[in-house]
Amino acid sequence: MHNVDVDRIEETQRKAKDNPSVATLTVELKGDWRSNPHQKQFGGTVKFPEGEALFEADFPPFLGGEGRAPSPLMYCFYGAMCCYGATFATQAAMAGVELKGLRIGLNLSVDFRTALGLGGFTPLSAFNFEVEVDTKASDEDVQRVKQLADERCPAIWAMENKVPYSTKAKRVKPAAA
Repeated sequence: MHNVDVDRIEETQRKAKDNPSVATLTVELKGDWRSNPHQKQFGGTVKFPEGEALFEADFPPFLGGEGRAPSPLMYCFYGAMCCYGATFATQAAMAGVELKGLRIGLNLSVDFRTALGLGGFTPLSAFNFEVEVDTKASDEDVQRVKQLADERCPAIWAMENKVPYSTKAKRVKPAAA
């Protein structure tokens, strides 16, 4: 339904009851900072089931980049927006609510003063997602799907819960010239 394979999702649900790994996506990303001033500052290949794509990032000029590619946070924000939109569309399909179209927007602001060493400021404002749905379904059905998306979206979960993390840095031997 509307580009969501509900049968495959239902099959995954059945299998995941006995084997949680069926519903697990392991993410391993790598990228490189580029010192060459003629290149975008950062790049890495992202692999997915049907191929791979080069993601590149460059800070805006006020943060020392040239603005030649999306900033690293834009990928994060786009990912959150896409995740919520995809969850909304998927929950609609699973609930039998047909969508003719869905458009999603995200608005927020970022305060970089802490990153600039100017003190401890809250860096992110609230994330404001706005979904416009082209559907014959009732307003109640749209709100029911919104509630399901709010409850089931991994990006929303990550914003509501402290996500554990670790960081490591190690010196490596310079590459031979």
